Amino acid sequence: MIQLNILELAKQGDTNAINTLVSQWLNLPIITPKTSFKQNCLQIMLESIEVPVQKLVVPVICDGLISLSIQSFKSVKIYGRITGEDFPDWQQEIELEALVNSAVLTPKTNIEVESSIPITKTTTDNKLTVKKPSFWDSLFETVAGTAEVVGGATVQAGQAATGAAISISGTIGGAAVHAGQAVAGAAVDIGGAIGGAAFQGTQIAGQALTIVGNNPQLQVAIKSLNKDWLNPLIQQVDLVKAEAAVKKLQQEYPNEHPAEIAHHLMLEKAVLVGTTGFASSVVPGQAAAMFVVDWAATSALSVELVYQIAAAYGMDLNDSDRRAEAVAIFALGVGGKTAIKAGLGLLRNLPVAGAVIGASSNAVMIYALGYAACKFYEAKQSPLTLEATLVDAQVESVKFLEAAISQEMIMDQILVHIVLAGNPDKSWEDILPELQAANLSPKSIDAIAANIKSPPFLETLLEQVNSDFAVPLLAQCQKIADLDGVITPAEAKIIHSINKKFNCDLAAIK
Repeated sequence: MIQLNILELAKQGDTNAINTLVSQWLNLPIITPKTSFKQNCLQIMLESIEVPVQKLVVPVICDGLISLSIQSFKSVKIYGRITGEDFPDWQQEIELEALVNSAVLTPKTNIEVESSIPITKTTTDNKLTVKKPSFWDSLFETVAGTAEVVGGATVQAGQAATGAAISISGTIGGAAVHAGQAVAGAAVDIGGAIGGAAFQGTQIAGQALTIVGNNPQLQVAIKSLNKDWLNPLIQQVDLVKAEAAVKKLQQEYPNEHPAEIAHHLMLEKAVLVGTTGFASSVVPGQAAAMFVVDWAATSALSVELVYQIAAAYGMDLNDSDRRAEAVAIFALGVGGKTAIKAGLGLLRNLPVAGAVIGASSNAVMIYALGYAACKFYEAKQSPLTLEATLVDAQVESVKFLEAAISQEMIMDQILVHIVLAGNPDKSWEDILPELQAANLSPKSIDAIAANIKSPPFLETLLEQVNSDFAVPLLAQCQKIADLDGVITPAEAKIIHSINKKFNCDLAAIK
């Protein structure tokens, strides 16, 4: 009777009952299971004095789950780790529908399930979740459970306070702004290095296609990237400088894992994007010019970031494989159709000299590439399962980019506030045509246009900003206010509101 009750409870999704059954199925007293349920996914942590043998325990658990026919969750994640360790040695995710189908077609003793996916770090409580930097957590919470405000095209995100006072300084410089220039040309000098690399670029693209294997989406994304500008930037990365920057961070944070070191790198690049690259020829009164940064300079920073994250994961930067991996990571992070929504259309075209892009779009590219690079190099730790793992990584990267685009829309609306604070004679309606002429994200333009008659309050927008996106936002607002050499009381009030909300020490990040 007791056993029957346990079975009935387990079929209803009771995690304690499932946990008891897992122990019985394994019949290994040295392994302690911990079971939890989150977002339609059953999560089972297996702990032992030695790492549980994945190939032995996973099929047994899968057999048991099939027999239960539980309807309350769609997938299961199984982890294995040594008792007392902070993070698992392996992780395996199985879709239950596919699992049941395979059970029908094959004997239970030969069930095939997905291969392991190494992860970075997990919590140790009963609410088993993968622990990533706070930026990733809050963005995925946004995607999973927070409603999008349709009228304002905004998304609620988590808040996190760090640091002390703001101290931003930056020299405004860059190349000439030609907002709205047609993308054209053949051999173009971007950063002083593009030219004569067609054959080598084809080789790199071919290697990148080999890396992603039989993944049609990533293959299309790689082919759609304009490698005429990307490959020369890859070849120009200062490998010594990139590696030195990573070693410096590793010395400052000796106990942090590669993903956490990568998060520091992303923040640093976000500040650089926010404080460099404005055109020196900004015409007074042209609000649109204040929203843009130099494409060549910031795309070079993005490529450098990918190499630095490779170094954080222990990769040899001098290995020629890094070049093909960089192309694959660009495809993974910003190579799909979703990137166009973020104003990253120049990724598919050959930008003319002096081409510009929205400053907020640059922040999106930095974070999306950083996340994609982490996912790629975590997957690379198990070469035999790399191709399969990249399929899941691509899905997660698209979700991440969608959340980042929502942040971009919010940032651009806040930048409208700071621009108008320094141009009291203008209104939202006055600057909309100027913004449409610049390379702002189409989503941002739509959000601004939708709220043109009743602009959202600054406080409302700030409630929806993720703390990491506050980093480039603060830098951009400060620089816009400093553009004419005079910070008006209205501009100072906005900067103070942002600083009060997030308390970010940008000087410490740079």
